[in-house]
Amino acid sequence: MIINLKLNIGDGSLYGNAIINNKSSFKVNIQEGIDSTAIIPDDLNANPGQAVIFFNTENGKLVQVRSNVRKEDTDMIQIFTNLETLVELTKDIPLTMEIQ
Repeated sequence: MIINLKLNIGDGSLYGNAIINNKSSFKVNIQEGIDSTAIIPDDLNANPGQAVIFFNTENGKLVQVRSNVRKEDTDMIQIFTNLETLVELTKDIPLTMEIQ
């Protein structure tokens, strides 16, 4: 499933909206964390456990993030990653993401 992103740079994070199939919309926040974790709403079709998140950036770069996916009863996608990856994503903003 490809998730379209409309992100802004915040104070130490990327935040904005995630749009799925031009139907569903969720808030999204990408920030630094101790471990690489993605908290995904129950409504999304993503399997919990280890996964790779692929970010396609505005300059055509593909950034891969290994993450532990957790599903929760929330209306927001939260991704925690290391500082190096967060800096890379703020320099070249992601337009889409895919969880595999």
